[in-house]
Amino acid sequence: MTRREEREGAWEDDGRTIVNMNVEGMPGYRRTFGEQSDAPEPARKREMVSPRETRMIMLASMKWAFLYSMGFALIIVLFILFCVKVWLI
Repeated sequence: MTRREEREGAWEDDGRTIVNMNVEGMPGYRRTFGEQSDAPEPARKREMVSPRETRMIMLASMKWAFLYSMGFALIIVLFILFCVKVWLI
């Protein structure tokens, strides 16, 4: 027996729920028996993206990737210039 058990006595679970952690969206979520049904949920209809929208998304992502890369390259060039002109004098 540990000191804590000697001091406080044996701990027993009385079965009360302080906070119900069965929340929708959490892993291990279980619906109550009354809410559960055997019928599967109807499949949601997915909205398809048009070819023009796909092209626009691709161009926008390529534009931001290019801008991000140019910013990173500019920082590297400025660091090299700093090293050559100021630091290594």
